[in-house]
Amino acid sequence: MKDIYFVTELTGAGGEIRYIPVPSRGNVLSVRVASDLQMDAAGTLTFSRGATTVNLVTVPAGNIAAGTILDGVPDTTSKGLIFDPSDTTAANKVIKMTDDATFLGGAATITVLIKYDDSAYVVQPASEA
Repeated sequence: MKDIYFVTELTGAGGEIRYIPVPSRGNVLSVRVASDLQMDAAGTLTFSRGATTVNLVTVPAGNIAAGTILDGVPDTTSKGLIFDPSDTTAANKVIKMTDDATFLGGAATITVLIKYDDSAYVVQPASEA
């Protein structure tokens, strides 16, 4: 298990993309986010492998005060997707983070903690072994 800490500035305009290199083969177990500015109700921060969401942080109704930790929710279908820095597909080497236009009310610094499972493995059917 590895903790990946990521600190970045966002303008609050939305559609900003950040790529976080993965340290080893593994998958995203959980995501936690804190901001130095209020996070606005219904705003989202998406963590994905390419175009496929693996974890989604959604601000609940009523907004979230600056300094409050907000937990993401793993995607029920894609939460176990494997990332690998040795993969030949570029999208599989990084965790893609994208905010929407309603996530923040303006420019802010966010801190992200990704719990990364580096003991991930793929079950291979006997017929393919």
